[in-house]
Amino acid sequence: MAFSLNTKRIVKCSKLVFIIISIFVLIFSLFDHTHFYGLNKKNDSKLNERIFNRLYFTITTLSSANYGDIAPITTITKFITMILQIIIILGVMIIFI
Repeated sequence: MAFSLNTKRIVKCSKLVFIIISIFVLIFSLFDHTHFYGLNKKNDSKLNERIFNRLYFTITTLSSANYGDIAPITTITKFITMILQIIIILGVMIIFI
């Protein structure tokens, strides 16, 4: 089985990544700043700030960079983050298996 990147595969993977990121941004947007270390009421009060902060958190978690400046505090946000990290692990395993 040869591994090749063609345009269709890239488009399909890009769509999947966009969908996954969007879903987790929406899920994390349900939680206010008290569920995350590094966020406070001042920098998370407007809708665009809230979405941007959740997008940043989701992408850094997915890329496994995980800078640590925004981190989950509550059990539910930690659980959702673990689901996101399982997706990363499965994605990497699919590439190498």
